[in-house]
Amino acid sequence: MSVTLVFACCGCPAKAKGVGPLRKEFVSVSGRSCGFGSARWMNTPDDLAPEGWIAADPYTHVTYCPKCWAEINAEASL
Repeated sequence: MSVTLVFACCGCPAKAKGVGPLRKEFVSVSGRSCGFGSARWMNTPDDLAPEGWIAADPYTHVTYCPKCWAEINAEASL
């Protein structure tokens, strides 16, 4: 199973596709590829964020494009 991510900035209308798919893998209790088991994520949105994008900022957990993130950091350092 895989999911295609699209990152949308919470500070402006910018959008960008993730650098790859979000993937799950099946882990069987018996070690086979079928039967009883569970699925686990192989990667995270942070792993797939385009260069400079913040998938989930550490305080509000929202997504920002590089421009908005730079503006936030500039205001924080005043």
